[in-house]
Amino acid sequence: MIDLLLFILAGVVLLIAFLLLGLQGPPRTDADASALAAVGQMVSLEGTSFVQGDRLLDDAEYRMLRSNPDLHLVAARFRKDRRELALLWISVLLSDLKALWRFRRFLIQRGAPTRLGEEWAILRSLIGAVIFLNLLRFSVLTLGPFAFSRMARRACHPVDAMSRAAANVLGRIPSAGWPDLERAWTSTAG
Repeated sequence: MIDLLLFILAGVVLLIAFLLLGLQGPPRTDADASALAAVGQMVSLEGTSFVQGDRLLDDAEYRMLRSNPDLHLVAARFRKDRRELALLWISVLLSDLKALWRFRRFLIQRGAPTRLGEEWAILRSLIGAVIFLNLLRFSVLTLGPFAFSRMARRACHPVDAMSRAAANVLGRIPSAGWPDLERAWTSTAG
């Protein structure tokens, strides 16, 4: 029995370590501002464009409503609505992440140079981000939208990191070729 508990504990520690490594994102090289803007123009990112999405999972308004006994039904409805919105937002963030991954792969297929170590870091970051967002979705489903509000504030970070990674790759391609890339991406993505 003790062996099983130690095995489970080791698994949890490894999972947490993997998630922390994955959430660090790809190597922090600052992307060119014009390349970052071009990525935002070429790939429509709906989840990160949602202003203050992390507030969806903030429980301040819910606690205020719950504090008034006359508003318990309103608080319950508020919690349910927030849960649905949070699940939708997390799904959109996951689709943004996948779109950025596909866009980055598209750029590399079009001749953008990359290194094996960089590809490994990006893959590790993508896997960690997908696991993180799915764990966040699971926690919203099981524990409600306000259970891990601090963790949820970081929900956009993986998408931002992948966006910077795509911008770094795009920055390696001469900007004169960006309109052609945009047309090719639009025709393949649509």
